Amino acid sequence: MQDEKKQEKGGYGRWLGFTLAGTLALLAAFGAVTVVVDPFFHYHGPLKELAYPIDSERYQNDGISRHFTYDAVLTGTSMTENFKSSLFDSLFEVRSIKIPFGGGYYKEVDEAVRRALAYNPDTRIVFRSLDKSFLMYDKDAWNPTAPVAEYLTDNNPWNDVNYIWNKEVIFGNIRGVLNLTKSGGRTTTFDEYMHWAPEREWGKEAVLKTYGRQSGNLPAVEFTEEDRQRLAENLEQNVLATAKANPQVTFYCLIPPYSIGYWDSELIAKGGLERELKALRMTAEMLLECDNIRLFAFDDKFDIICNLDNYMDVIHYSEEVGDQLLVWMAQGENLLTRENAEVYFNTITEFYTNYDYKSIYE
Repeated sequence: MQDEKKQEKGGYGRWLGFTLAGTLALLAAFGAVTVVVDPFFHYHGPLKELAYPIDSERYQNDGISRHFTYDAVLTGTSMTENFKSSLFDSLFEVRSIKIPFGGGYYKEVDEAVRRALAYNPDTRIVFRSLDKSFLMYDKDAWNPTAPVAEYLTDNNPWNDVNYIWNKEVIFGNIRGVLNLTKSGGRTTTFDEYMHWAPEREWGKEAVLKTYGRQSGNLPAVEFTEEDRQRLAENLEQNVLATAKANPQVTFYCLIPPYSIGYWDSELIAKGGLERELKALRMTAEMLLECDNIRLFAFDDKFDIICNLDNYMDVIHYSEEVGDQLLVWMAQGENLLTRENAEVYFNTITEFYTNYDYKSIYE
């Protein structure tokens, strides 16, 4: 009886040992595949033998910054997602990476810029959008809908387990790489990366579907001391500090031209026009004090802004408009300076204060 129990116990032990060994071998195999294929470029750039779908900005952007070859960074929010890196490269004579963050607040974009500059000290140009919508947010605000994958952006190797043995990565992203490779595809270019414009509906009818307009306007909202403080802290921490710490880099900052529908629905209707204009003036005053920041603003391009055929909603302009903005910026057009800023803001204040907003709906 005792011999039988010993044999039974020994059998359980061998079974447990085989099971553990098999499990460890399987984990090692899956982990090795993740490291070798590396769909998020956490350990290396794209392998020549494989074709990579690049389509997950908050999971792939950091790896792109770590391991791709570049001397310029094209980043920002959805305002830059349809920009073409090839056009940017030819206009500015650079080799860029595109790492946008749709809906990204100032802090998220700035942290990505800081990491890119740390990974690649040879970076010469950083191009980023400065969205009006997020100007007066808290300096540490983070879009609650944006996924946070710190295991990809920090330097802690131990939490890489969240990547190496992630079932969505193994059975989703890695499979995507292998399937694209098998089908004879190629790695996504930066012109194609996050390029969603062809899939959307554009024009006046499409824009007017995206918002409802109340019949009356709310009372004017003041630009308060609290607004001023938040704005100053946001710009100082998430724009100026990085520029000042990297005087060898030229920072091209774009204040995107939102449509006339934005000025109507978000400012005139809600009483926020004067508040917004004061915030934009203060933004220019602060950023123009930094010699390596080139600030561009296009709210005086009234022919573009008032033509809703250029938009899909109240803020997102077409890729053709995006191309034109890049051309103008490369030419230095609409560059704000200490000498011309006052004229610029007087011009747009006069225009948006007196515009016939009822004509939008005719």
